[in-house]
Amino acid sequence: MADDGQKRDYYEVLGISKDATPDEIKKAYRMLAKKYHPDVSTEPKDVAEAKFKEISEAYEVLSDSQKRQLYDQYGHAGVDSQFSGGHFTWDDFTHGDDLNDIFGDLFGSFFGGMGGGSGRRAASPNAPHAGESLRYDIEVSLLDVLRGKEAEISIPHVSVCPDCRGTGSKGGKVHTCPTCGGRGQVQSIKRTPFGQMVSVSECPTCRGRGSSYDECCPKCRGAGRIESTVKVSIKIPAGVEDNMRLRIAGQGDAGYNGGPSGDLYVVIHVKDDKRFKRNGSDLWVEAETTYPRLVLGGSVDVTNLEGQTVNVTIPSGTQVGAVLKVSGMGLPTVNRSTRGAMYVKLGIKVPKRTSAYEKELLQKLDADAGSKKKAKLKDKLGL
Repeated sequence: MADDGQKRDYYEVLGISKDATPDEIKKAYRMLAKKYHPDVSTEPKDVAEAKFKEISEAYEVLSDSQKRQLYDQYGHAGVDSQFSGGHFTWDDFTHGDDLNDIFGDLFGSFFGGMGGGSGRRAASPNAPHAGESLRYDIEVSLLDVLRGKEAEISIPHVSVCPDCRGTGSKGGKVHTCPTCGGRGQVQSIKRTPFGQMVSVSECPTCRGRGSSYDECCPKCRGAGRIESTVKVSIKIPAGVEDNMRLRIAGQGDAGYNGGPSGDLYVVIHVKDDKRFKRNGSDLWVEAETTYPRLVLGGSVDVTNLEGQTVNVTIPSGTQVGAVLKVSGMGLPTVNRSTRGAMYVKLGIKVPKRTSAYEKELLQKLDADAGSKKKAKLKDKLGL
């Protein structure tokens, strides 16, 4: 970079042609500003500051149509008066909107805008906002899944203080905060090399509420909220799945500054059943029968989930481990009345003791096992 006595051509500084459009000028400046801004540049600080001043001065002139016209006609002499006799200082930096575009919230919020701007206004901390949501876990049985369940649960949560109605003041008496005038925020302005820096912080007097009081509420000690336990009635619909969540609106912790309460989420856990296994809306159960019934056909009694006895038909020639389907004996799905099926897996009940007559029959049957004779099973057994 040339010294102050021999400045470089502004078009050369930005690396653009003399017929560059305003958009091309801005694009070139943005690219160089990202590279040489002292807060982000990898160059030594003094080098970065010098280069950044140079490209900022060039952009200050070329981005302004009147200054650019003077510069094109008379060169640096036509615009030197704009920069205190040719010496560019940080106080001359007036195109902060472009830097805000480049560095986003980093400069927009931290420096409060460039060139004496007021900056972005933060959301008021005393604005109403919702309280925290809560979680409650509950166990239900398969029978509860079949029929649905109503329950009353006790929930420890944070509620609005009844004595001060959430204001934090004794008797609920409040007045506008004299420090912030009800805004909940205080500002301080400092002059920096970038212009004016606006710092916004929570009002120390009212702690962001915008209102103040002479005496705090003795029940909540000025918090406006207290811990309490409430009873909530919930209705668990039939057909719920394990880990399904029910949302109870407004039953969470109380909101802040008059905001709405959070929600309560009830998480369902379905307990394992000793007899039945669940697969979606279907139920699986095992039942034992005899070998002759599998061969000849018959039936088996099965107790369903509701405790009722169901007589299930066994077709002849049924294999051990076969599964029989009983429609409409399973579980419903949420918001539907139709039920799934009950599947019965068959096994053989083997007696530990047998009579002499039973042994004789089994021996006759075993002797002819695999025989090609077409005699009926009843004849083989002497029935």
